[in-house]
Parts: sequence; C-alpha cells; structure tokens
Amino acid sequence: MPLDEDPEVFGLHTNANIAFEFKTVNYFVDTVLVMQPRASGGKALKTPEEIVTDIAIEFEKGLPKNLDLGKAHELTFMKTEQGIENSLGVFVRQELARFNILLNVIRASLVNLQKAIQGTVVMSMELEAMFKSFIDAKVPMNWMGAGYPCLKPLASWMKDLILRIEFMGNWLYQGPPSTYWIPAFFFPQGFMTASLQTFARKTSTAIDTLAFRTNVT
Repeated sequence: MPLDEDPEVFGLHTNANIAFEFKTVNYFVDTVLVMQPRASGGKALKTPEEIVTDIAIEFEKGLPKNLDLGKAHELTFMKTEQGIENSLGVFVRQELARFNILLNVIRASLVNLQKAIQGTVVMSMELEAMFKSFIDAKVPMNWMGAGYPCLKPLASWMKDLILRIEFMGNWLYQGPPSTYWIPAFFFPQGFMTASLQTFARKTSTAIDTLAFRTNVT
C-alpha cells in the first residue's frame, strides 16, 4: 500500500495534494525562521530593531510619489465621439487608484513602524507582524492586502513595485504606450476586456464575436 493516499480516495481533485504539500512546506519554513536567533552576537552586529529601521528608511526613500491624475496626458483619458471616456482610459483610471491606495498604505506603515521602534507610538499587532516580515524578508500582510498577487520576496517585491509604478506613470503622463506590460496590472483581465471594447467601438464590430489570437515568435 502507498504511504500517502491519493486525493481521489477522499473525493478530492489531484491538485489538492499540491495545495497540501505547498502548505506543509510553508509551515516548515516558517517554523525554521521562528527558531532562528534574533539577538545580535556582538557589538559589531546590528540588532533586529536596527535592521528593520534601516530597511524601512531605505524603502521610504525609494518609494515613488503618488500618481497625479490631474497631470494626465490628454490622450490618457480621451473621450470618444459619443462623449464618454474610452475603455482603456476607464481601466487605467481604476488601476491608478489601486496603486495610489497601495502607496498610501506602504508609506503610512513605514512611518508608523519607525515610530513604533523608537517608542513614540504603540507597537500594534499589525506593526509587530510587519516587523517580523521584514526580519524574514517577506512582504507584510498589510501590504499584500492592498496589493496584487505576487510571490516575490520583500526586496524583489519592492523593486517590482517601483517598475510597475514607472510603467503606469509613463502611461498617465505620456499617453497610452505602443506596447503594454500586462503582468504589471492589478486586474489584467480588465485590460483584455477594455482592449476588446476599444476595437469593437472603433470597427463597429460586436464584441461577442471578437477574440485574442497569439502569434508565437
């Protein structure tokens, strides 16, 4: 008999085993991280508080400014002949709002975390979880709650965020680009739908008859 029962025995899909193994590995890694010593081993080494403070200061300095919709290029939110905003304009407006909310959450939490370490504000459960995430090089849950799905570690996540903001800023301030970075969006499916709507209105074609075709190069 096999050591592990097949998920189908319990009426589950085969992928249930993947989810179980993924959860088990994450639990194991988290346990190992918790067992690691947090105190410094000598005067030359930094304390966890100093490490987290340095990370917070570095992130705060490198964090982009909020995207200003008032300075948008005339083509970004251009209206159609019927006087309504074009579909891509509606989509990018929603995306920009989501990115600004995420930037506000990150900026406020970084400031509060530094104050909590200094002792000027109370170290709440959210800030304490954020502190531990910084030590473990993980993206804090309060950021993930306001952000997009991403599996990158903390440093790579922040670099990726800056690149996304740069792309969205170019679209906002310089008008629609000639090519689009689809994974940069919160909701890529919305971009696909907006593209179909734009083509349908331009060619007077029923959107239900349209579909994407990929040419592999």
